Amino acid sequence: MTTDHGRVSRRDLLRGSAAGLTAVAAPVTSPAVAASAAVAQDTLWYRELTGGSVTASRDGSVVIAELQGVLWRVPPEGGEAVRITDWDLEATRPALSPDGSRLAVGGYRGGGFHLWTLRTDGGGPHQVTDGPWDDRGVAWSPDGSRLVFASERGGDPVAGASFGLWTTDADGTGAERLTGGAYEDLDPVWWPDGRSVVCVRAAHTPDGGSDGGLALVRVPAGGGAGQVLRRVGEGRLLCPSVSPSGRIAYLHLSGTTGSPSLPAARATLLVDGRAVTEGEDLAAAPPCWLGDDRLLYVADGRLRLRTLGAPGSVRDIPFTARMPVPRPRRRPRPLSTAAEPVRGIHLPALAPDAGSVAFVALNALWVQPVGGTPRKVLQAAAVHHVQMPAWAPDGRSLLYCTDRDGLTAVRRLHLDSGHDEPVTGPGRLYPAPSPDGTRLACQDTRGNVLLRDLATGAERVLARPLAADGPPGAPTWSPDGRHVAFCDRNRLNHRFREGYHLIRVLDTRTGTERRHLPAAHQSLSDRAAAGPVWSPDGRWMALVAESALWLLPVTGDGTPTGPARRPTGEPADHPTWARETNALLYLSSGRLRLLDPARTGPRTLSVPLTHRPAGGRERLRVHAGQLWDGTGTAPRRDVDILTDGRRITAVEPHRPRRPGHRTLDASRHTVLPGLFDSHTHPYSATYGARHGLAALAYGITTMACMGASLYEAVRLRESLASGHSTGPRLLACAELIDGARTAYAMGRAHRTAAGVRRTLERAIALNVDFVKTYVRASGEVMARAADAAHRLGVPSGSHLCAPGRAAGQDLTTHLQATQRLPYGHATTPTGHIHQDLVQQYADGDFALIATPFTAQALLGADPALADDPRVLTLMPPWDVTAVRERARTPPTDEQRRALATEMAAYRRLAAEGALLAVGTDAPLVPAGLSLHLALRALHAHGFTPAQALLCATAAPARLFGVENDLGTVEPGKTADLTVVDGDPFTDFGSLPRTPLVLRDGVAHHQGDLVAAVRGTVTTPA
Repeated sequence: MTTDHGRVSRRDLLRGSAAGLTAVAAPVTSPAVAASAAVAQDTLWYRELTGGSVTASRDGSVVIAELQGVLWRVPPEGGEAVRITDWDLEATRPALSPDGSRLAVGGYRGGGFHLWTLRTDGGGPHQVTDGPWDDRGVAWSPDGSRLVFASERGGDPVAGASFGLWTTDADGTGAERLTGGAYEDLDPVWWPDGRSVVCVRAAHTPDGGSDGGLALVRVPAGGGAGQVLRRVGEGRLLCPSVSPSGRIAYLHLSGTTGSPSLPAARATLLVDGRAVTEGEDLAAAPPCWLGDDRLLYVADGRLRLRTLGAPGSVRDIPFTARMPVPRPRRRPRPLSTAAEPVRGIHLPALAPDAGSVAFVALNALWVQPVGGTPRKVLQAAAVHHVQMPAWAPDGRSLLYCTDRDGLTAVRRLHLDSGHDEPVTGPGRLYPAPSPDGTRLACQDTRGNVLLRDLATGAERVLARPLAADGPPGAPTWSPDGRHVAFCDRNRLNHRFREGYHLIRVLDTRTGTERRHLPAAHQSLSDRAAAGPVWSPDGRWMALVAESALWLLPVTGDGTPTGPARRPTGEPADHPTWARETNALLYLSSGRLRLLDPARTGPRTLSVPLTHRPAGGRERLRVHAGQLWDGTGTAPRRDVDILTDGRRITAVEPHRPRRPGHRTLDASRHTVLPGLFDSHTHPYSATYGARHGLAALAYGITTMACMGASLYEAVRLRESLASGHSTGPRLLACAELIDGARTAYAMGRAHRTAAGVRRTLERAIALNVDFVKTYVRASGEVMARAADAAHRLGVPSGSHLCAPGRAAGQDLTTHLQATQRLPYGHATTPTGHIHQDLVQQYADGDFALIATPFTAQALLGADPALADDPRVLTLMPPWDVTAVRERARTPPTDEQRRALATEMAAYRRLAAEGALLAVGTDAPLVPAGLSLHLALRALHAHGFTPAQALLCATAAPARLFGVENDLGTVEPGKTADLTVVDGDPFTDFGSLPRTPLVLRDGVAHHQGDLVAAVRGTVTTPA
């Protein structure tokens, strides 16, 4: 249902019925605790707040605090707080009405930010605003009749919108726009006479973002031009608050922009331009005026009351708050050793005559006749990848991508003769030949869509990507060869990066383009597996939305002509048409499914392929000069580690002879359990095999994927496990399960319960090792994801400690990273943590994967790391450049401060018994080396060598439930060993020197890994 303000109701959004897409399940219900109702409970006791807000009546008799996304009523003089909202509302920025009877808050229940009102005892909740646009930062008018807030409403779902100021009656009627333009207006508050509003104004920047907010602006309540009250030259302003007499209090963050990787150096509370605090750790929350000379605000984790103009007149309001949360369910999940069916089928392509299917699995290119058995037509070497098959229009050859000559490039395999020839130079991906076979649409490594003349090799850029968070989707041609379409992502505002995966259609003759959504505010599922794909008759585009297959009717230039229809309700990915018939192939929960126009429904094409985990086949004796086994004991000298191939059979004092065992001499080295990178993303399209080769060469034997295209992650897991690819084993994760908006190419967008159900169904069918939700997934979706993960016996997590733990998740994948709030609940703007955050992780139940991006600055303290052959040979050129640039400059004082602040947080958490694992988020930072930089940072800031190493060995093994196989060097464990040329217990800087690594009992020498890539072409064409 639509009003004159263009609002789509929450009910319609959740059901997916707006503008043509129809879902099959009822809306997500609330509260979300139903998904975890039978889980044992813990109780957290809070007495500080890291990222919360506070509001109070003018006389101070009513005090309401926001603490980890929950509202509490705090006794004015201190004491035990009373909880007044549930966690799934995610109430933020509470504002008390002038008469002290009601609260207005921003709430995220249902997957969007909207305004709610409720009584101060928590009763009478009422949703004031609704629809697909975010409504944030609410304040009451002085007479209590109206609310002012920042919103994108009134914008266009394809072109996006800016945050402007709106007002509405307290019951949600009579909405009116106050401001709007080429800026973002944030954090509004009324002037005491009710005739104007003060806000923060952020100017737009050419990159699609904003300056963060450098000006305080006063605008008339009836609309009109704004008056600049304050302006700063750097940092950002936030959270203004106006006293009864018109004094303005606000916060200024300075030193940096306050990004998660480099927090602000300073946070200052100012009144009328003069600082009233110095050295306090301020929360990013509005101060609250009590009268005209007292301010209640959040600093140093406390509720703090300050009387202005009275030196020393500052006191804290102590409180305790008791919060029940589900107890994480962590149990071992042994690594499989049995033969299993192949599920990781990569980018299946239906032949032009619909008679065969080409796909990649187990690092090989296969062709399977429909109704027949697959035939391997190309097996890649284990140190290279093969991927992205596409049929030539005549069906006699296959285009595909491989990094066999360096960076990923397009080649052609002639199926009759077996002749294999290059088509492009390095750095070309996702080949799509034109219908007449004369041109090639493809991507480069930056995500630019290129058009290549196959006769001359001439190329031109057809389009540059809209999004910076991963590349666009693969291109598809219109049948007449004039238009190219692909999936890209818009940005809905200049404040937050999220938007919708949409369809871009480009005219190859004129260069003009059109952008479409399959329905209003309906995103395609992702940019990796959702199409669109043009039908051979030009009448349809097949696409995936809400993890289901849809057919969108289009004109010859790709313009939609009506609502999409759904031919099947099952999960779907990677649709592909035959060129000569309207047969349509797609993947559904690991099965190939064919929709044939001559049949009434889809049929399954069986793929009878299996794989079995590989491992060492010979009995080895590793003679360790020193062994640290990861069990908590001190290192031992002169030790023999015996294997029967894949498993360790004994760990004993060294003996000169071990009959029946081949000796690997590490007598002058230290042997550790294989290192474990707990946070990576496989970008094999651009990196090929380099990510895995570099990680292995730095001693990493296991990587945990924290988000990837599902079939890509499983394909890599199977290929690495079976020995068809060389690298660390991979624990697979599906796409980032997100809300209606998303950012990354592998962000899976959902606005319906049915879509979430399908996404989880496919993840379960492919037996993932981790289930991750992203920042726009509601608490309800997070709870369902956690429940699905626990049924699989694997952990679930997200960026959000709140509401992650309350939703039943097991961990966060960072301490603080991208959030749906401007600032999250994990750290203050200056990067510090307080007791409420520590409580989330204390005693090791809820866990943390630490990703210390600040450690990259340590390259400048040891520039020799940049000259390592693993950097110069195994890394792609863009990572080589990044490493060498960082190595040229010693760490700045600001970088050292940020690093020390982050490390202090980890040290405090470790002291409270937190389960800490270390990850890198590679390839956002270079693979392999970055884990060593992170461990070096921990050690340099108070962790002993053993404590740091535990974060990359035994701790992640426990966290991911594989502690029975990995993490320590003990009999019965998998033979994963990292050999260090040196003694990291006396010289921690020697840790990156890893000449030898064993994974599953197979020895890999660093020199051999480097030699496998040395001499290949590494510069994009």
